[in-house]
Amino acid sequence: LVGVWLGMELNLYGFLVIMNPDGHYIPEPCVKYFVVQSTGSILMLGGFVLLMQQFVAGGLMMSVVGTVLKSGISPLHSWVPSTIKNSSWLASGLMLTWQKVAPLILLSMIMPLGGMWVVIGLMAMIGAVGGLNQNSVRIMSAYSSFVHTSWMLLGLTWSTVVFMSYFLVYSMSVGLFFYGCSLMNKLSMMSQLSGAASGMGLMMLMGMPPFLGFLAKVLVFLMSSSAIIVLCIMGSVISLKY
Repeated sequence: LVGVWLGMELNLYGFLVIMNPDGHYIPEPCVKYFVVQSTGSILMLGGFVLLMQQFVAGGLMMSVVGTVLKSGISPLHSWVPSTIKNSSWLASGLMLTWQKVAPLILLSMIMPLGGMWVVIGLMAMIGAVGGLNQNSVRIMSAYSSFVHTSWMLLGLTWSTVVFMSYFLVYSMSVGLFFYGCSLMNKLSMMSQLSGAASGMGLMMLMGMPPFLGFLAKVLVFLMSSSAIIVLCIMGSVISLKY
């Protein structure tokens, strides 16, 4: 467990450089991200110490809260949209994809199954409803990621292979969409490349057949035997609106 914590800390310091490589961006998202991740790390480390002292219930609770905060999932998710809104396209994309892998896998190991069902349901509903009144592409992407995270967590409760398959498809979708959006900020507003990349990424994110996003959802649907899948489907349908 301490090795996992150490890996997350090294990842944090490397990612802060990516968030602000030249010092040109607003420092607010870097500071906010650092404070949130540091708080989560302190809670995780405190939980690990309590576990070593045989305080199993308290240690497990602190570790779970710290991991939930670091991964930005419900109910400790409110820092994600505001941080992503002011970050670069590259940092936003990595925050929604790569940065979630380690905390989510750790969470599946230490969190009771009942707690996972609650988190999955909350993520699906918050992601679906939260993005409806937004007008920022980055914030809508953040709320969309909550819905996709509920699918990923659901897949993770049954199989790591299903989780990795969904994660790879989701990462490809976000990468294409954000790449297209980043090109639009330059002098190629009407370029076919940026439009094609954004459109392809968006279709995959929406889970429209016959794109890969739809196949990934079908894979999780076929693997899952829990009724919580209904909330995930509802969340995806509502998020189609934005």
